[in-house]
Order: sequence, then C-alpha cells, then structure tokens
Amino acid sequence: MKKFSLSLVFLSATAVAAQAHPGDHGFAGFVQAVFHLVTEPDHLAMIATGAVIVATGIWYRLRKAA
Repeated sequence: MKKFSLSLVFLSATAVAAQAHPGDHGFAGFVQAVFHLVTEPDHLAMIATGAVIVATGIWYRLRKAA
C-alpha cells in the first residue's frame, strides 16, 4: 500500500496544468452535463485515469487478501 500511496503522491506532484477547452459549462440539465463529459477528450482522460486508479486499488486489495 505504501508503493501505491507513493505513486499517487508522485502523480499529483508531477501533474501538468489542465488545458481548458472552449465552451460554456453552464448546463440546463443532467443529460447535457453527462453528454459533455463523455464527448470531450479531456474529461474522458480524467474518467479513465480515475478508473485505472480505482481498479488498481481493488486489484491490490484482492491480491493481498488471497
């Protein structure tokens, strides 16, 4: 777990500034917000990164329990 925590600290310390994309983020509803999240590459990259981090944590815990 120490290596996993250390890797998260390293990733957050070396993160580059976010590149904003043009457009307004003031949405009229939930569907428009979700559509925006799944059609913009920068949002998809963040979702994928979060999914990989969560999956790695789950895999680590399952491997440690076995």
